Amino acid sequence: MIKMKKLLVIGGGNAGTLIANLLAGKLDVTVIEPNEYHLYQPGLVDYIIGEVDESKISMPIRSVLKSKVKWIKSKVTKILVDDRAVLTERGERYEGDYLVIATGGQNKSLFNLKGYHTLDDGRSIREIIKNPKGKNFVIGSMPGIIKCPAAPWEISFLLKNKYPEANVTLIIPAKQPPSLQVPMFNLFSKMASVLGIKVLRGFVINSVDYENKIITSIEGERVNFDHLIIDTPISTTFNELADNSGLIPVDRETLTFKDGVFVIGDANNTPTPKTGAAAHFQAEVVANNILYEIEGNRDKDRYKGDAMCAVYSGPRDGALVWLNYNRSKALGPSPIYYYMKKYFTNLYWSSLHGGIDILLKPMVYSLSKS
Repeated sequence: MIKMKKLLVIGGGNAGTLIANLLAGKLDVTVIEPNEYHLYQPGLVDYIIGEVDESKISMPIRSVLKSKVKWIKSKVTKILVDDRAVLTERGERYEGDYLVIATGGQNKSLFNLKGYHTLDDGRSIREIIKNPKGKNFVIGSMPGIIKCPAAPWEISFLLKNKYPEANVTLIIPAKQPPSLQVPMFNLFSKMASVLGIKVLRGFVINSVDYENKIITSIEGERVNFDHLIIDTPISTTFNELADNSGLIPVDRETLTFKDGVFVIGDANNTPTPKTGAAAHFQAEVVANNILYEIEGNRDKDRYKGDAMCAVYSGPRDGALVWLNYNRSKALGPSPIYYYMKKYFTNLYWSSLHGGIDILLKPMVYSLSKS
């Protein structure tokens, strides 16, 4: 009897869960994840604005993993890359024939700001938005790699739609967006102008005065605030594996860190936004290529940088942003993209089993060819 190859996955988020489920039954799969619940991070915008409750964006880890996947509820403290092994907080050692690092990216805490991608942060922001004390909202991001460049825009749109009389200021650290983000920036800038959102380009935070409620840029520009919602850069917690970006370097098409070791999702340094779609497509590529090595009855695949996200822009309008390593598009506003985003909160749970690829793959193919 041929012994089944072992796959060890660190992290039970989007990328880790999907690759574990795709390979369950074909390999002996173990996921190490310390959290009890799986969070649908893009759904946090629906949650903080008050459109859904926690049950729509959070599910028990065991319920999203196939029954053949082993789940170890523990935290990995050290990755032994050469051995394709890890050590946990309890001192246990686990190893596999293949090792997939899908630990996500953790927000840095800067100026007492820490992003908005955890459920705890979402709860805090939800309370602020539910009963705001003051009407001056400053939304934005800081220099470095953030999870999703579209997210600050989307939150600004939602706030202005919810509170038309609020003063919403969006701060963007770059004076000029990267070339692949230009279509998104141009479209979103028009939307912001229509809604009356003030956009400050090249605003790099130098200080935050919480007592007087003033945020100041390195060039001396000052903005008053009652509420700050600022996304901070992300990095991996495994600094010994990171490059200068703060994330783990990989071959950007195969997602390989070392032979038999892959990094997928937010933890790697691929030059694409850290969206759920990017994590999904990366997991599929690595799953396919592991089976290519084991079974040899398929073609090897390569990740071309595909990422996309639907964004709320109005009460019944939305936009769609798509890009790969070479080009990008921003479409809308249209009710189509609004409902695409709205319905995906339910479809997401099927996506963790690869269950909606019949929709995703044709869409990506069409966008890349048009």
